[in-house]
Amino acid sequence: MDNLRIEVACSLMIMNIVVSGILASPGPGKSNFQNVPAKVVWAVPGKDVELPCDVTPPLPTDSVNMIFWFKDTSGMPIYSLDARLNETSHLAVSNDLGTRSYFVMDQDPSRARLKIQEVAAEDEGVFRCRVDFINSPTRNFRVNLTLVVQPSVPRIFDAEGKEILTEAGPFLEGQELFLSCQVTGGKPAPSLIWWYNGTILDSVVDTGRDYFTTVNQMLITKVPRSLKGGKLECRATSYEMAGDIIREVPVIVYLKPNKVKIVSPNELLSCSKAQTVRCETSGSYPPAKIIWTLQAKPMRNAVLTEEETELFSSSIISMRLEAEDDGKELVCRADNPRFPKGYLEDKRRIHVAYPPKVAVRLDLGATSPVKEGSIVVLRCDCKARPSPHTFSWYQDGHLVPYNETAGLLPADDTLTIKSIRRRSEGEYSCSATNSEGETYSAPFNLIVQYAPRCKIGYEVNKIASVTYENMIVQCHVEAIPEVIRFHWTYNTSKGVLPMQGAKMQNTGDVSTLHFTPGTNDIESLSCWATNSVGRQETPCLFHIIPADKPESPRNCLMRNASHGGGLEVSCLAGKDGGLQQSFVLEVEDLTLPLDPSVVATLSDQGDHSTPVYRVLGETPVFRLHSLEANREYQFVVYAVNAKGRSSPPVVLPNIRLEVPTDPKQENGPDLILAPVNFPRQSTDY
Repeated sequence: MDNLRIEVACSLMIMNIVVSGILASPGPGKSNFQNVPAKVVWAVPGKDVELPCDVTPPLPTDSVNMIFWFKDTSGMPIYSLDARLNETSHLAVSNDLGTRSYFVMDQDPSRARLKIQEVAAEDEGVFRCRVDFINSPTRNFRVNLTLVVQPSVPRIFDAEGKEILTEAGPFLEGQELFLSCQVTGGKPAPSLIWWYNGTILDSVVDTGRDYFTTVNQMLITKVPRSLKGGKLECRATSYEMAGDIIREVPVIVYLKPNKVKIVSPNELLSCSKAQTVRCETSGSYPPAKIIWTLQAKPMRNAVLTEEETELFSSSIISMRLEAEDDGKELVCRADNPRFPKGYLEDKRRIHVAYPPKVAVRLDLGATSPVKEGSIVVLRCDCKARPSPHTFSWYQDGHLVPYNETAGLLPADDTLTIKSIRRRSEGEYSCSATNSEGETYSAPFNLIVQYAPRCKIGYEVNKIASVTYENMIVQCHVEAIPEVIRFHWTYNTSKGVLPMQGAKMQNTGDVSTLHFTPGTNDIESLSCWATNSVGRQETPCLFHIIPADKPESPRNCLMRNASHGGGLEVSCLAGKDGGLQQSFVLEVEDLTLPLDPSVVATLSDQGDHSTPVYRVLGETPVFRLHSLEANREYQFVVYAVNAKGRSSPPVVLPNIRLEVPTDPKQENGPDLILAPVNFPRQSTDY
């Protein structure tokens, strides 16, 4: 205890000496620290504050000697620290400020500070920190301790400048919201922030009406649904440590419906009894009113049953429908009467039962006109209530079965024909069946376009040529649409060459070629045709063979003509020699004397008789009349073309009739042929 008293006494003695020295310091030193700018430090009344003082020595080898704190213009320090003793000595004046002050030495000397507890109004002023070093000049720091003054309680105003005392609004969902928050006073200048649910909405302070008023005008361009039933806060403060002055304002927000639905199943409606349909809506505030319309007209003679809560409404309509209501649009409209254009609609088409109405058409994805080889999809357009449960397809009145091999694939309302061919064209129809009956469509005429091809029977031909004589060759094709052009080629030992210099006449699907072969080197001709679908794949081929005399007819027979009477001779034609041939039957009367001036027709056969008449024909079938009875005849048959006549001819000798043939008889008499032997007939007979 005695040692402690001695230490305190020594400290007071030293303090008195130091203070005396400070008070006795010259005037110039005083003017120096008064020129040091003061750093402003804000303090909240009743809370602690720290005043900074940098005690870092100017030189690394130097150290602090003494630290003094002064307030305002007083020359008496309110706090001092002596670092010359082995242990640092703190000394404060005994007044209220001194007892609440304490100097804190930090490990970083630049962060040394004087801590004042529970700042009071009288603490406000300019503080000076004087630092004396052992070897370096004294350093002074000035700190302006300023007390924070909170602003007034915020006031809220709407867009028209009217102060809001209770609730703000009503505002409309999706539209603008404007509120202004104002305070007066405050030091330093206060911040004014709009908050909602812990989130800052607007922190920008707008210009006030005067320097004493602070304003924050908040604009929400689209009011969200979540703001309904919420509270906005305007928070004002001049200093964060001083806390916020908060003004809450409840917000009224009108909402438009966000959901409306006709919840009854969309079933087939019968006009024979009343039908009920239910519609529900939610999300509207105040609750929406439900309005029913049919084809944009208010429902009449309908009974409504309604239910309503804060955010939910429902309506049940009971109505009687008529047949002409089929396909009309039924609308359930949820309308918020407090919200201009704040409505939402749900629509559906109502249906009344009736038999199908069907028509066949090409599917939209199919090409038109239809070309051979393409995929064709026929669609059975159907309008029916209820929907058909069965479809059938017909071609030219015959039911079309499922035939994958043939490429016929009927499937409900479609008929797919894969790689369509000419045989697939015709009249197609469909039928559809529902509970109301079965209906057939009108025929749909499907025409298939195809590239030219040789007409049946004209694919491969043989023609006989005569060197340096004009030839006429006809090429027969068939095509839809008509042929645009023909061209010919010929094949020789040197290859296939285009036909040039020949006359060609094209009429429809027939091309006629006139040309004169000058050499026997031509082996064949090819005819090609082209239309809008494409070029003929396989040409019509004409093999050229040397022309020759025709072969003699064979297997000749005689019989009574079945109609018209007379005698009929029929043979089988032989080869034509490559040229067009005709047939001749000569009738010779062997009982007549030989006319020396007439050369025998069959002199090469040793015959000396003269023909009574000749019968000509394109085919070896002959009808004979006006033959006399009891005379001996001989028939000679042969073929003729441009190269000559067939050899040897067919000879039917010793023909004798018991009864003459009368050309006027419709049914000729039975003819007696005697004798019936043909010793002179050629070996081909």
